[in-house]
Amino acid sequence: MSINQSKYMNTDASPPNTFRAAENNDVEELLAALKDWQSLSDRDARFLNRTPVHIAAAKSSNDFLASASQQESFDPHLRDDNLRTAFDHADAYCNERGKKILFDSMYDDLRAPDDRYIDYSDNEPSPFFPSRG
Repeated sequence: MSINQSKYMNTDASPPNTFRAAENNDVEELLAALKDWQSLSDRDARFLNRTPVHIAAAKSSNDFLASASQQESFDPHLRDDNLRTAFDHADAYCNERGKKILFDSMYDDLRAPDDRYIDYSDNEPSPFFPSRG
């Protein structure tokens, strides 16, 4: 007696891919691709050496960006062949949530220990930069 295994196995399934996950906002595929030793810093020469993070920023794949920003291979400072960061792509496509995710990860070191932002917007003298005069 033989068992028809094709009924139970999806033989047409393609392996996970970070670029496809970025385009489709697919967090599950992202995590599977990272387990398959792919990196968020991989570049695709067909798309001006953009990373999956660049593509997600341009496509407003914000669930992907939020999950990606927690991964070890995430680097929001990488630039494509046009010297644009993922933040630049999010800005160009009016992806406000994506810009916030990327900005927060780019400047995470400006957070205070209690998770507040250190505010430099007032340009007032501080103990670190006393007024001159």
